[in-house]
Amino acid sequence: MTHSKLRIAIHTLAAVPFALPLLAHAQQQLEEVVVTAEKREQSIQDVPLSVAALAGDDIEVGKISGLNDIAFRTPGLTYNQFSIGEPRIYIRGIGNSSDSAGSDPAVGVFLDEVYIGRTGGVGFDLFDLERVEILRGPQGTLYGKNTNGGAINIVTSRPSQETEVRVRVSAGTDALRHFQGLASGGLTDNLAAKIVYSYRDRDGYSRNVITPGDISTLGNLSQSTIIGPSIGAEGAGERRDDARSVNVRGQLLFDITERVDLLLSADYARDETSGPCRHIQNVDNAIAGLGPFWELNMSDEYKADERHCASQFDTSQKREVNGVMARLEADLGWSSLTSITAWRSSEYNWVDDLTGLPLNNLTAPSPAGVPLPPGFFTTPGNVINGAEEDASQFSQEFRLAGNTDRINWLAGVFFMEEDVERGEEFYTQYSTPLQGLGLAAVGDVLFTQDNTTTSYAVYGQADWSFTDQLTLTYGVRWAEDEKEITQNSIDLLGTTPSGVPLILPSFAAPVSADDSWSEVTHKLSLAYRPTDDLMLYATYSEGFKSGAFQSQTNLPSVATQPVDPEVVENIEVGMKSSWWDRRLQFNLSYYDMDYEDLQVFELNSRFLLVLLNAQAESKGVEASIDLVPIENLTLNASYNWSDATFKEFTNSNGLDLAGRDLPFAPDAALTTTANYRVNLANGGALDFGVSYSWKDEYFTGPQNRAVERQAAIELLDASVSWTSADGSLAVDLWGKNLNDELQVSSRIVDPTGVTSEYYMPPRTAGVTLTKSF
Repeated sequence: MTHSKLRIAIHTLAAVPFALPLLAHAQQQLEEVVVTAEKREQSIQDVPLSVAALAGDDIEVGKISGLNDIAFRTPGLTYNQFSIGEPRIYIRGIGNSSDSAGSDPAVGVFLDEVYIGRTGGVGFDLFDLERVEILRGPQGTLYGKNTNGGAINIVTSRPSQETEVRVRVSAGTDALRHFQGLASGGLTDNLAAKIVYSYRDRDGYSRNVITPGDISTLGNLSQSTIIGPSIGAEGAGERRDDARSVNVRGQLLFDITERVDLLLSADYARDETSGPCRHIQNVDNAIAGLGPFWELNMSDEYKADERHCASQFDTSQKREVNGVMARLEADLGWSSLTSITAWRSSEYNWVDDLTGLPLNNLTAPSPAGVPLPPGFFTTPGNVINGAEEDASQFSQEFRLAGNTDRINWLAGVFFMEEDVERGEEFYTQYSTPLQGLGLAAVGDVLFTQDNTTTSYAVYGQADWSFTDQLTLTYGVRWAEDEKEITQNSIDLLGTTPSGVPLILPSFAAPVSADDSWSEVTHKLSLAYRPTDDLMLYATYSEGFKSGAFQSQTNLPSVATQPVDPEVVENIEVGMKSSWWDRRLQFNLSYYDMDYEDLQVFELNSRFLLVLLNAQAESKGVEASIDLVPIENLTLNASYNWSDATFKEFTNSNGLDLAGRDLPFAPDAALTTTANYRVNLANGGALDFGVSYSWKDEYFTGPQNRAVERQAAIELLDASVSWTSADGSLAVDLWGKNLNDELQVSSRIVDPTGVTSEYYMPPRTAGVTLTKSF
C-alpha cells in the first residue's frame, strides 16, 4: 500500500468516532447483525473474535455472487481459482494450493454447519442465503480441523409457515441469462417446505484465436485417458471463460413437538465451462534467451489481448455437487441437543491447456544456413493438464448446549469419513533445446490417488460470566485424522523422463501408505464490558491441520512419506464498540499468529511439484466502521494491514526464503460501501449503492519473484434499485468491476521463466427484475 493511502485509511478510521458531535442528530440506528460464529446465536458485537458478516440482501446478482466477490468485500481474505474444482481461499495469508487427494484446505467452508472437505465441493449458487460469516484466524476448538486460516459459514434461509414465492430474472453483458426462483410455506400445521432453483448461462469473455494455419501437429495422445478426447478446438473466435450452471435446493422443516424440530435438506449443483484462456506473459523474463522462441507461435491476434489464447484443445470443465442433511434440534430442558447428519459428494473433470499456444513443431527445420537440428526454432514447450476427481463424505456431529445464571456451555463429538479418488494427467512437448536438459520430446504421464480420511473429535467450550462485566471463555478439542492412500505414477508413452512434473520412471506397482495425527487444541478468551456499548477482549487460540501426502510424486519413497501436520497459535486483542445511540459501530483487532510446519506447495526449477513444511508468522490489524450519519444513508469501511512472512523455509531449489512474504497475502486491503435510500411519494423507494475495494500488491508464489507479483487491484461496483410501494416488485441496474481491472485468477511460473495466466471477469453490467407473490 502506498504511504498516502495507508495514512488516509488510518486517519479516517480513527477520526470518525470523534467527529460524531459535528453531525446532525437522526433516529435511525444500525440493524443488529446476529451470527452463529460460536455455535449459538449472538450479536456480532458480543463475539470475542474477528468476524465479518455479509447479509443475505447483499448476496445477489450484481452485488455478491461468488467467492471472489466475498474476498473483495472482506479485507484479509484472498481468492483465486486454478480450475473449476480447485478454488483456493486464503485468510491472513494462510491457505493451501495443493490438489492432492491426501491434502486438506487451511480455510474451512461450512454449509449450514456441515464441513465441506474438498473446496471444489463449494459449487452452489449463492441465492436465498440468510448470511455468510467469515471467521478470521484459527477456529480449532468449535470448528476443528483445517480451519487454521479461518472459516467461512454459509447459512441458508429456512422454510417457514409464511407463504413466499419469489422469481428473479437477470440479463447482462456477455449474454448473461440468470433465472432464480423459490417457493416456501406451510404444507401442514407442523410441516413447512422450501424449494430453491437457479439457472445461469453466460458467454465467455476471452477468445481462442487459433486458426487451422497455426496447427502443425496433433501430437501423440494415443495412450491418453483424460486429455486425448479434447484435442481439436472449434477454431478462431471460440469463446472461453463462459459459465453454465443449474442449482436446486430443497428443505423440509418438521415441528415434531413443541420441543423437537427436524430439518431435512438436499441440494444439487451442476456447472460447466469451456475453460480458461491462458496467456503467456513475462516473455522478457525467459531464461537462456528463450524469449524470442516463445514468441514464434504467437500470432498478432494472440498478442492483441491478454484474454486471447491459441489452444488446439477443447478445454471443457464440468462439476457436479450433491448433498443431503438431517438436523435434529431438541429442547431437553436442562440443555438443547443438536444432531447434524450429512452426506456430500463432488465430482469434476477438466482439461486445461497450461501454455495456451499451438503444439510446437518438433520437426520444423532450422533457417537456411543455421546448423541446428530440427525442432530448435519452435515454442520451447507445451503442457496440457487434465484431471478427474470423485469425492464423497459422511459426517455426524452431536452437540449439547446449556446455560445457568453465569455459565454458557457447549460440548460435542464429531465423526467424518471422506473418500477421494483422483487421476491427473500431463501431456508435454519440448523443443530441442529443452530436450538437452534430459526431457523427452513428447511425454504423457498419469498420476492416480485413492485416499480415505477418517476424522474423530471431542470438544467443549464454556463461557463463565463471573461478574456482569467480565466473561472468561475456555475451549478444548481433541482431534485425530487417519489417512490411507494408494498412489501410482504411470509413463503412458514410455519416454522417461517426460512431462511436468518429471517422472522417474513409472512405479513398478501402486504403492500404499497410511498415517495418523492427533492434537489437542485450546482456546482461552477474556472479555470485559465496561458499558453495554463497549467490549474489550483478549483471545488465545490454536489450530490444527493433519499431515498430508503429496500428489504427482516421482518416487515411491516420496509417495509414502507424508509431510508433517500444521499447527498454529494465535494471540488476538480487540475492541468492539457502539457509539452515538448505536448509529456507529467501530471494531478493531490486532492478531499475531505463529505457524509450525506450514504446508507449502510449489513447482520448482527441476520440473517437480513438491510439498514441504515451513515456519511462518502472520500478524496484523483489522478494523471496521459501520455508520448511519443521516437518515437513509449507511456507510461501511473495513481495513486490514498484514505482515505475513516465512520465518524459516528452504525450498526444494535450496533457496532460503526466510523473511519473504507468504503467497496471496497483501500488506493491506480496504473496502468501503455506501447505500442511500430515497423514499418516493407513491410509497416506493430508490436505493443507490456503491462499493470500492482495494488490495495492495501481493505475490502468487513463495519465492516472491517479480513474475509472481500481482499489482495492486482496485474494483468499483455500483447499483441503482427501484422497489414498489408494497415491496413485491424490484428492478436493479448494476455494474461490477466498472474500472475494468485486470486481476489474475491463476498464474503458473514456468521453469523457463515465463508465466501462464488467466484472469477474473472484466467489466460487467446488467439488470435484475425481482417479483414476489
